[in-house]
Amino acid sequence: MQQLQDIEEELKRTNRALRLLSASNQTLLRANDETVLLYDVCRISTEIGGYSLSWVGYKELDNVQSVHPAAFCGYDEGFLSAVRMSWADNEYGFSAMSTAIRTGTTQLRLDILNDPLLAIWHDDARSRNYQSAIALPLQVNGETIGAIAIYAPEPNAFHGKEITLLEELARDLSFGIETVRLRRAHDHANAHIHRLAFFDSLTGLPNRNNLSLLLTGAVAAARDSSKQLALLLLDLDYIREINESYGHEAGDKILVQVAQKLRELSEDNCTIARFGGDDFVIICNQNNPSNATSLAKHILAAIKQPFLIEAHSFSISGSIGIALYPGDADNPADLLSRADLAMSKVKEAGGGYRYYKSKMSHELTRELEILQRLECAVAEGNLELFYQPKVDLHSGMIVGAEALLRWHDSILGAITPTEFIPIAEGRGLMTKIGEWVLKTACQHITQWKKLGLSCRGRIAVNVSARQLEDPYFLERVARIVEESGVSPSNIEMELTESCLMADPERMFELMAELRSLGFNIAIDDFGTGYSSLVYLKRIPIDTLKIDQTFVKNMLDDPNDKAIISTILAIAQQMGLTTVAEGVETEEQRQALLQLGCRNAQGYFFCRPKSVDDFTEKLLKSSCFLTSPL
Repeated sequence: MQQLQDIEEELKRTNRALRLLSASNQTLLRANDETVLLYDVCRISTEIGGYSLSWVGYKELDNVQSVHPAAFCGYDEGFLSAVRMSWADNEYGFSAMSTAIRTGTTQLRLDILNDPLLAIWHDDARSRNYQSAIALPLQVNGETIGAIAIYAPEPNAFHGKEITLLEELARDLSFGIETVRLRRAHDHANAHIHRLAFFDSLTGLPNRNNLSLLLTGAVAAARDSSKQLALLLLDLDYIREINESYGHEAGDKILVQVAQKLRELSEDNCTIARFGGDDFVIICNQNNPSNATSLAKHILAAIKQPFLIEAHSFSISGSIGIALYPGDADNPADLLSRADLAMSKVKEAGGGYRYYKSKMSHELTRELEILQRLECAVAEGNLELFYQPKVDLHSGMIVGAEALLRWHDSILGAITPTEFIPIAEGRGLMTKIGEWVLKTACQHITQWKKLGLSCRGRIAVNVSARQLEDPYFLERVARIVEESGVSPSNIEMELTESCLMADPERMFELMAELRSLGFNIAIDDFGTGYSSLVYLKRIPIDTLKIDQTFVKNMLDDPNDKAIISTILAIAQQMGLTTVAEGVETEEQRQALLQLGCRNAQGYFFCRPKSVDDFTEKLLKSSCFLTSPL
């Protein structure tokens, strides 16, 4: 009879463990959260298994190697908060839980109240009627991370098949924990990838990829609601200089502060994004365009306030281009490009804000056409040099000439230098063009010498700021004159004042090198730039060219006449040659003579001529230009 009862009790316990395992597996399949999973398994253990207490402990890697209760269910009555357990091999490490964690094996404590190794917990166990326990290790990725412990109110509560099934439960729970953690890691990785793909890691703002989606949605919403949309593109100044001088960390901190200012200034109906580098975009849903104006003004005022970064105060400024939907564009791409174009225009003008105008697109289209054709002209050698003589005002004798670049395109027609030179400078073509000009001028000088001709002076060649920025400029110049066989003494390099002041020290050295090679140096448009007497004293120059704006008004404006007189006096004291530009009348010629000016050029004497006309009509005839030719 006793044997039959033992069999029935064993069967009862086995069935209990099977129900527990089945219910736990259902929980494992649905689990998305580790904490919830642990609690649900503990709850099933007590509700279905009928055990007194079930709890999961995770090992801590602290100094005492403590065990942290991660979840529990059942009759606790403060046991887990009061009891001290450690998975270390010491007096606090003999419990089933502690030993299972330390050894990674199933542990049974079948008679807790009479086990001398558990004496320190006898009172707590007795008061709660914990008489037997089983602890099963939880292993994730081959490491024991903790254990699940189950307590029963009777001694010798765990036997044979039941233990095997509970071990299977622990393995399933371990797998569930690992799966939830992997899923969480995957979700975190996806979220991180999403943040990297759609948000700027520095400012936390939507990035360029995200901006495309946001702008598309904003345009669609504005279209559906028949409302206006304003897009502001902000470009910051001086960030690159700050990065170069103080490091990128300082520049990054300023960008973060700018982003915060934009958040504070923008209303709830605005979306802010970092477009890239030092550019930001603000999308505003609105009915009143004046709101965009007000926002632009506030932004520009805010970023002009000093930025304090690690005891340094930085001042920046910015330019804002504004485009409106649907007036300026009816799709996201055009709206953004037109705000960008407006920003570029206002940036060229020195900063501020500007609304897009259709004229800007026409100008850009024209510029791109010119650029495309100019690149072909440079590659195919379709540019020309014209020459305008410099004249001695007393005798009318030609004392030199200025080589002037001209271009007549087969498709676009004649294009003035004032239109194509800035495009060439902005698009990096001036180094090639400048090299071509000098090489061609040298070829013409060689041809004239073979014909026994001379313009009785130097040929002036204009040099742009872009050419001077080229680190190989001197090498190129020296190579060209050497290959052509032309002496540098036949050539005068013309530079503007602004070229010299971009990097004065480097320019001083460069001019000295050019002089040492034998070139003369002329300052073009003198009086319109910095006009610093300091650099006049330091730079090894030979000629000052008086800008035509002073010559044009000298007969009517005493100030212009006084400026010319002053320039002439300075040049005389410093032993410099002077050339007045833009002389168009006999009265101007006479006035310049009276002021002491010796040389001039302008339409009064001769318009720029092609090399053939200049050769035939001026050099071969040896004419004197005392009246218009």
